[in-house]
Amino acid sequence: MKRAHPFTGGAVALALIALALILPAPRATIALYLAICAAAAIVGAKRAIWLGLLVIVPLWILLFVMHGVLGEAPRIAMPWGGTLSQAGLAWTLEQGSRLGAIVTASIAFAELFDPHRFLQAAIERRWPWSAAFLLVATLDAADRFGDQARRLREAQRTRGLRVRGSLAVRARAVPALVFPLLLASLTEADDRTLALESRGLTAHTARTAIDPPHDSLLDRTIRWGALLVVLATAYWRLRG
Repeated sequence: MKRAHPFTGGAVALALIALALILPAPRATIALYLAICAAAAIVGAKRAIWLGLLVIVPLWILLFVMHGVLGEAPRIAMPWGGTLSQAGLAWTLEQGSRLGAIVTASIAFAELFDPHRFLQAAIERRWPWSAAFLLVATLDAADRFGDQARRLREAQRTRGLRVRGSLAVRARAVPALVFPLLLASLTEADDRTLALESRGLTAHTARTAIDPPHDSLLDRTIRWGALLVVLATAYWRLRG
């Protein structure tokens, strides 16, 4: 998948996100979520499955408590005792499967994203340079932000800050971690802006792609096929 044209991965990810929103829930969206997990494993993005679960599981628990446990009647009896909202459980399953598909597809795309090849492809197609660079910088910011947060947490721990323990202890540590992280991020953004401007990032001139990726017939077929599948599914849903 990493050898595919950089636009192909984005087109497939957008198509999967659109299908997660269009397809009827929960059966179709659950099948889509499982298919996305299987595809991520096949193309070498297994990490996206686990990262997706880290993001989704808290949301699933929140949806279950808010709508399944605290939902309205009619309620159904559980084998272990107590009752749960029937409509709340159905809604939780529907929205939870949609979120699972969207989050996993997005993370898998980010895992396989190659900034250099994407920028080369954008230059070759004469796409707006600022928009292409903004997309790359946004996807790259997550990793840098995470690394910076880990370094800051370790630095604060060496100064005696307790970042582990009960929820109250963790909550008290949040201001000492968040404010320095925001200040460091703003300082880094200023430094990067100055460095990029000095290299002509904002110059309004035609750019030449040094190493444009090959756009094969298979890539173009996959992109057009993804678009047609989304349009056909949307038409089917509107007619139904």
